[in-house]
Amino acid sequence: MPSAPREDSHLLEKLPRPVKWLIAAIGGALIAAVTTPLAQATIDVLDITIPWGLVAALLTVTAYVLGLRLVSDTRMMALFGAIGVVIVIMLLSLPGPGGGVIVPGNLSGTLWAVVPSIIFVVLIAFPSPRRR
Repeated sequence: MPSAPREDSHLLEKLPRPVKWLIAAIGGALIAAVTTPLAQATIDVLDITIPWGLVAALLTVTAYVLGLRLVSDTRMMALFGAIGVVIVIMLLSLPGPGGGVIVPGNLSGTLWAVVPSIIFVVLIAFPSPRRR
C-alpha cells in the first residue's frame, strides 16, 4: 500500500517566491564562502601541480546552481543562487583591512573569479528541461 504524502514535504512550495529567492541567494553565498578558500588548494604529482581545490569548488557551485535550475519552474532561483555565489567571490577578492585577500591574483584566483560567472550564464540561459 503506498504511503500517504507527508504534510511537510511541500514546505518549500508553500513559501512566497521572494523568500525562495532569498534562501537561494543565502545558500549560494554560504557555498561560495566555504569553497573560496578551497579554490587555492593544489597537489603536486610528478612535478605537475594539480589545482584540485579549484576543480572541486567549480564543481560544487555548478552543482548548486544546476540543482536550483532543475528543481525550479523558472530561472529566478538559479539566478539568485548564482548572484549569491558571485557577490561573495567578489567581496572575498577585495583587500581586507590589513591588505590581505582570500582570492589572490594568481591563475587559480583569476579563474575562480571569472569561470563561475560564465558557467552560470550558460546554466541560466539554457532552455528549461521541463516541458509544460
